[in-house]
Amino acid sequence: MVLVEREPHLAQLSDLLENCLHAAGSVVVLRGPVAVGKTELLHTFAERVAGARVRFLGAAASPTERHLPFGLLSQLLHGAGARYARRAEAVVGDGFRAGAGAGPEVLEGVSRIFLDMSAEEPLLIGVDDVCHADTDSLQCLLFLARRLRRSRIMLVLGDQDRSGSRQADLRTELSRHPYCTQVRLAPLTCDGVAALLARDLDAHVAHSLASGAFAVTGGNPLLVTALAEDWEASTRSARTEPPTGLVVGDRFAERVVSCLHRLEPDALAVARAVAVVGEAHRTELVARLAEVGTIEARALVELLDESGLLHRGRYRHRAAQEAVLRDFGVPGRLAWHRRAAALLHAEGGRSTSIAHQLIAAGETREPWAPAVLMESAATATAGGQIGFALDCLELAHSLADDEQQRAVSRAVLAEAEWRVEPARAVRHLGPLTDAVHRGLLTEGRRHLAVLEYLLWHGRVDEASTTLDRLTATAAGPEEAADLGAVRACLELCYPARRRRVSTGSPASASAGPRVGTSLVATVLTAARGDVAVSGDHLWQGLRTDEPLSRISLGLLALARPERLATVAPWCLPMLADAARQDGPDWQGLFTAAHADAALLRGDLPAADELASAALDENHGAHWGVLAGAPLACLLTTAVETGRLEDAAAYVNMPVPAALLETPFGLRYLRARGHYHLAVGRPYAALSDFRTCGRLLRDWRADGPRQVPWRVDTAQALVRLDRRDEARSLLEEQLDGLPADDERVLGRALRQLAATLEPHERPPLLTDAAEASQAAGDRVEFAHVLADLGSAYLATGDSRRAKPTLRRAWRAAQECHAERLAQALRPGPAGTTGARAASGGPRLGGDRAADLSAAERRVGALAAQGHSNRQIAQRLCITVSTVEQHLTQVYRKLQVRSRTDLPVFLETSENMSGPEPRPEPLLAEVLSETAPYSP
Repeated sequence: MVLVEREPHLAQLSDLLENCLHAAGSVVVLRGPVAVGKTELLHTFAERVAGARVRFLGAAASPTERHLPFGLLSQLLHGAGARYARRAEAVVGDGFRAGAGAGPEVLEGVSRIFLDMSAEEPLLIGVDDVCHADTDSLQCLLFLARRLRRSRIMLVLGDQDRSGSRQADLRTELSRHPYCTQVRLAPLTCDGVAALLARDLDAHVAHSLASGAFAVTGGNPLLVTALAEDWEASTRSARTEPPTGLVVGDRFAERVVSCLHRLEPDALAVARAVAVVGEAHRTELVARLAEVGTIEARALVELLDESGLLHRGRYRHRAAQEAVLRDFGVPGRLAWHRRAAALLHAEGGRSTSIAHQLIAAGETREPWAPAVLMESAATATAGGQIGFALDCLELAHSLADDEQQRAVSRAVLAEAEWRVEPARAVRHLGPLTDAVHRGLLTEGRRHLAVLEYLLWHGRVDEASTTLDRLTATAAGPEEAADLGAVRACLELCYPARRRRVSTGSPASASAGPRVGTSLVATVLTAARGDVAVSGDHLWQGLRTDEPLSRISLGLLALARPERLATVAPWCLPMLADAARQDGPDWQGLFTAAHADAALLRGDLPAADELASAALDENHGAHWGVLAGAPLACLLTTAVETGRLEDAAAYVNMPVPAALLETPFGLRYLRARGHYHLAVGRPYAALSDFRTCGRLLRDWRADGPRQVPWRVDTAQALVRLDRRDEARSLLEEQLDGLPADDERVLGRALRQLAATLEPHERPPLLTDAAEASQAAGDRVEFAHVLADLGSAYLATGDSRRAKPTLRRAWRAAQECHAERLAQALRPGPAGTTGARAASGGPRLGGDRAADLSAAERRVGALAAQGHSNRQIAQRLCITVSTVEQHLTQVYRKLQVRSRTDLPVFLETSENMSGPEPRPEPLLAEVLSETAPYSP
C-alpha cells in the first residue's frame, strides 16, 4: 500500500514507462531531501511493473563504496545473468589492463551490454542514492543516458537535494537531454503523516498523534515511522495504560543518525555544528565550526530544514540534537564544544553562550574561561536560572588556578547552592572557614555569608572562633559594626554564648550606616520585647540577599513568634518580598512565619498546612537549627487536632544536635512536652518543661517576657496532683508579668484555677477567658471555656454549665481543635463528654430523630444562642413560626428551654439564608499580613 500523497508520482513513472515500451527511453531523477521516501517510491514502482513485461535491475550506492571502482555497476549486472556478467567482466577487465579505467572503450562496451539486454525485453534500471556512486560507475551511467532516446530502457536515479559540485555536474549533464524528467518528492503533509502512522497504529491513535509527529519530524517519512515504532514499544512495555501522547524514543534517535550518515561530508559537518551551538545558532558560527563557506553553510542548513531534521536552523526536537551529539563519540564531541567556546569568545559572543559550551566541554586550558563562567553565573542567578549558575560556578571553581580565585569561586558557589538547597553549602564550610581565616575572602561581604552558614547549621564553635579573628582584624568602623551585628545574632540564636563586648552590643550595631546592620538592632529590640518597633523605614531600603538580613529576619520570625503581633506588619512583608527570590531559605522562612501567625490566631488547619509546606520547601536537613520552629508548630497543631499518631512521627524526626542551644529548641521542647501530656506521660512532659527552665537560667534569659515554661510545668504538676508546687510556679510567673502579655496571663490563670477547688475556679477562669480573648488565642479560649463549664458542673450550676460548655464546643470546632471538641462532643444520650463525666443531667438524643427538618434547623440555631427574631430573619420565616417550631422541639426532646437544648443539634446542614455575623471570640492577629499568604 502506498500513501495517497505518492500516487501522483507513481502515475507519472508509469506513463514514462509506457513510452519506454515503445522505444522511447527516458531518464528519471527522483530528487528530494534525505530520507524523504525516494527509495520506497522506487521500490514500490519496481514491484508494480517488474515481471513479464519489464526486467528490473537495481542498485544502491553507499558512501563507504564511493572509492570502489565499478562497485555500483557490479551491483546492477549481478542480476543480469551469467552471459551479460561475463561480457561486463571482460569489458571492465580490458579497461583496467589498459590502465584507462572508465575509458571510451569501457564506456561503450558497458552501454552496449545494457542496450543489448533491452533489445530482448524492456529494461528498468533503478539506482538509489546516486550521489554516492563511484566515479567509474557514474561515468558509465551518464554515457548510457546519452544513448537512451530510441531504446527501451528507463533509467531511474534517486538523488538528494544538495549543493555539491559533483552533483551539480550530474544535474547539468542530465538536464541537457529532453527525455530526462525531474520528479521532486516533498516531505509529507500532516494528513500524510496521519496516514503513514495508521499503517502501524490504530486509526484513532494515529490521528491523535499526527500533529505532534508532524511538528517533530517535519513530515520526514523515516522519522515518522520511527515514532510509530517508539509508541508501539512504549505500549508493550507499559504496565498500566498505554501512553496518551507522542513517544520520542530510541528508534527515533537511531533514524536521525541514519539520516545523518546519508549526507555528504559537508552537510554532516553542518548538522553537527548546529547540534553543538544549539540556541547560539548563527550561520557564520556554524560555517566556521563546520569549516565550510558561509554561503555553503546557509544552503546546507536550508537542505536540513527541508529534510525535517531542522526548523529554521534548529533541531525540531531535543532528542534529535542529543542523538547527533552522541554520534560524535565523547572525544570528538568535547573537542567540538571547546572549539565552539573559543570561536564564540573570539568574536565577542555572550558569556552565557560561551559558558554553555565550556560546561559541555567539561574542561579547558583557556585562561579567560573562569572569568566568563563567573560572569555567566551572575547573569543566570539574576535571571532565576540557578541550576545553570551552579554548573558555571562548579566549573569555574575547578578551573581556578590560584588560592584567591579558588576561594572566591567556592564562596560564590556556596552562595548559589544555598539558594537552592542550604544543606549543600555544608560541604564548603571547612574550606571557606579556612579561607576566611587566611584573609582570602575580604572582598564584599562574603565572610559574613560564611558566618551565616555556620550559624544556620549549628557549627557554633567555628562561628565563634572565626568571628573573634575577624573582629580582631576589622579594617574599619563599618566592618566592626557588621561583625558586632553578627555577634549579636549569634548570641540571640545561641544564648549560652552570650558575652558582653562592645562590638556585639545593639547600640553599636545600630550605629552602623548599613541597612542590614540597623535591621539587626531592630530585630534584637523586637525579639527581646523591650519596646514596640516600626520597620517601615527598614522595608524601604532592605536588601534581602544580604546575609545579615537573612539571619535577622529568620530569628525575628521564628525565635519569638509571640512577638509577631507587634512586628508582623513590617517583618512578614519583607519576608514575602524575599520569598519571590529562588532561595528555599527565604521560602521556608516566609512560610514558617505564616504558620506561626496562623497558630497564634488559632487557625490550626492553616498552621498545619503552612508548617508542612515550609518543611517541604526546605527539608529538615536544610533548616539546620531553625527546624525546631516548624516542627514545634506541627507538633502543636497535631496534638490540638487530635492527630496523635502524626505527632508521634514528628517527635521521632531527627533534629540537629545543636538545637537545644537555641530558642528554637525551647519551642520544640515545649511542643514535645504538650504531646507527652496528651498521651498520658506527665513525667516526660515535666522533664521537657523543666529542661526549658534550666536552659533559660543557664542563658541568664529567664525573664517575664521569655518562654513561659513555668505555666507548662505547672500543667504537668497538676496532672501529677502536685498542686502546691504548681501554684508556687504560677505565682512566680505572674509576678512581674507585663500588663500587655494577655496570652501568657490567660494561660497562667487557667492553670492557677486548676490548683484550686472547683467552687474557687470560675472567677479566675473568667479572667483567663477575657485575657485569652483579648490576646486572640482562640484555642486557649476554647480550653478556658471548657474548664469553666466543667467547674460549673462540678458545683452543680447546670444553668451556667450548659451554655458555657456549648460555647466551648463551638469555639473548639471553629478553630478545629478536634481533641477538645471530641471531649466535649455529646454522648449517645445527648450529653457532652464533660457532662457525662460529671454525672450531670442527660438529654434524650435518640429523640432527635422525631424532629422534622424545619424543627431541627430552628432548634440548632436556638441551641447556638440566637434569639427568635434572629432565627426568623435567617430562615426567612415569621417569629410566630419560630415559636411554634420551638414548642414542638421542646416537647419532642422533653426539655424546658433553649438552654437545655443538646449540643448535637448545632449543625450547619440544610441551613439556608445569610449567616449572621458571629460574636467575635477574639481579635484577629496579624490581620495586616493576610494578603501575603502563600
